[in-house]
Amino acid sequence: PAQLTVGAEYSYNDLNDHSIGYDTRTEQQVHIASLYAQNEWRNKMWSLLIGFRLDKHNLIERPILSPRVNLLYKPMESLQARLTYSTGFRAPQAYDEDLHVTAVGGEGVLITLADGLREERSNSYSGSLDYTTTFGHWAANVLVEGFYTGLDHVFILEDMGHNTEGYAIKERRNGSGARVYGANLDAKLAHGKE
Repeated sequence: PAQLTVGAEYSYNDLNDHSIGYDTRTEQQVHIASLYAQNEWRNKMWSLLIGFRLDKHNLIERPILSPRVNLLYKPMESLQARLTYSTGFRAPQAYDEDLHVTAVGGEGVLITLADGLREERSNSYSGSLDYTTTFGHWAANVLVEGFYTGLDHVFILEDMGHNTEGYAIKERRNGSGARVYGANLDAKLAHGKE
């Protein structure tokens, strides 16, 4: 009743961006070597998936382990409940929004990276109930879901003043943390083939 998936991945990115009008240059090489594995056990009522991903990013000193767990319970064909835990990270590197000057209120803004910038880490939890039924020519589905993500060393932008050309400078730094949470309610009703 088990299915094992394993793999490896290597990613390389060489960035050399020169914005002539603003006289800025962004040069960065990113190497990411990854290993991943997951195993899923399932029967008619239960499914348990356990997995991990190990990433070695050249801009981060140590490898990062990102585990995940997913439990699915299906007591009947029309009802299923799911619980999920997963982790992730975002590396301290230049992103698309850093490559070109953004305009805020008509003012050009340049983004720089702080010394000692750490990776942003996330821990995410979610749970859901999904109910589907049919009656006559009608089909209905209701999904109730809750989620919570805690972020550590969250990336923030700090005002650093202006450069000699008058453009605002913002520095990406690590903040103390952030939380994202909420709930979803989805309801669908369909008649026949429409």
